[in-house]
Amino acid sequence: MSHIHEGNRLATRRFRSPCRAAVLPAIAAVVALVGCASGGAHGTNDPLRGYDPGRGAVAGASDFQAIYQRMGLAASGAPVGFVADVGFFASRVPDSTYAVVGLSLPNRGLTFAHKGTGYAASYVVTLHVQREGTSIAEERDSETVAVPTFREITRTDESVIFRRALTLAPGSYSIAYDVWDVVGARHAGQTAPLVVPRLARGQSVSTPVPIYEATARTQLSVAPTYLPAPRASFVFGVDDSAAIYTESYAGTSLPVALRNGSGGIIWSGSVALAPHGSFASGIARIPLAGADIGISTLTAGSGADTASTPLFVGFGPDLPVLSFNEMLGYLRYFAAPDRLQALRSAPPAERAQLWSDFLHRSDPNPETPNNEALDAYFARIREANTRFRGDEGRGWLSDRGTVYVVLGDPDAVSEDYAYMYNVADISSRYGGPQRVRVQIWQYGTGDIGTIVFYDPADAGQWRLAPQSLSAFRSVLSRRLVH
Repeated sequence: MSHIHEGNRLATRRFRSPCRAAVLPAIAAVVALVGCASGGAHGTNDPLRGYDPGRGAVAGASDFQAIYQRMGLAASGAPVGFVADVGFFASRVPDSTYAVVGLSLPNRGLTFAHKGTGYAASYVVTLHVQREGTSIAEERDSETVAVPTFREITRTDESVIFRRALTLAPGSYSIAYDVWDVVGARHAGQTAPLVVPRLARGQSVSTPVPIYEATARTQLSVAPTYLPAPRASFVFGVDDSAAIYTESYAGTSLPVALRNGSGGIIWSGSVALAPHGSFASGIARIPLAGADIGISTLTAGSGADTASTPLFVGFGPDLPVLSFNEMLGYLRYFAAPDRLQALRSAPPAERAQLWSDFLHRSDPNPETPNNEALDAYFARIREANTRFRGDEGRGWLSDRGTVYVVLGDPDAVSEDYAYMYNVADISSRYGGPQRVRVQIWQYGTGDIGTIVFYDPADAGQWRLAPQSLSAFRSVLSRRLVH
């Protein structure tokens, strides 16, 4: 059992609702603030379109569970969110094969409790292999994860990795994965087909398995030992290669090719493996410089005697993006339009380098492996999609969602009713000032102060009040990465 605890995530504070006595003075200020404001209708004259003409949902956005399942991996969604895959390797007995299961889950999928000077969570993993309704093998393991800081709790990468080797006869099975978050009493499960190959000496190759680290095995009597990377995911412009553990049972030189989603060859070459009598093993570094965003396939071997594994090149564990332009859509409130246009217009061959330069320029602390500014930005997008999914525009592209993504949590939130004047989507319908519900976000520090939203139909469809819109746009222009 191995655990990885690197990097960090930024925790998100929750709204604090002030008491009723604190609301009334704030509302009086709102009447003065919005009483003389003017603005167009929110629909076709959406005022935020002045900054973001293409404001709207990002086309093609998906979720990681769908991406991993499209790759052929076993994957569950929130709250536990595990990913699992199996690699196959020859054993000393021709009629048996080692099936090495790798399963990962993020710290965010576990419930941590304060313990001593840090935090701890417990989980249980069960693997159940069946064939035609008959139980063939069952493995169960439980572990405790300890982290020193609260930031570690919110990590979304492959924070915890489970590995187990099974010995199975060649044939077709099903494998059930079950993961329990013990403290939070939460469960996730997936069942997937499991086709175990016959790896005969002299004519076959193992599964090429993405790894974090490995020691190449030298004998067939024991299963391979490596730390798998079950998500098989790499960061565009950051990871220049993929580490792969593989074995050949037909020689020491293994043809390898990386293909895009259309079958075109991104890279091809030959991997030299170390000989160990009847087989050869080793770790290969597959260049990713030519890989674009999305799912590609790595094949090892030639002709009918090949094995393959999927790889995903993306933008990290918080953004399930399948294209470069889709990513730029997400960055609309992080980087200036001219900066995004330069990335959008770049030839595909130059994108990785330009993206790497962009990451370096926007990183507040280049000495750490993460870009903390982008990590926090993506975490706010994820949170906004949950908090504001019922708002007009939905999630992070609603007015409240956009403000939250740019400014983060307010220090206080209050609600009441107030009169608004000369606001088209109210006055044009009712004539003159109207009493509407308002929500005030107060920021005690920084360059914004107070943001006011109003709900014209009292239906939970919050919109930025005109003067707050002007103030917000001014702050946004100063904060964008140029």
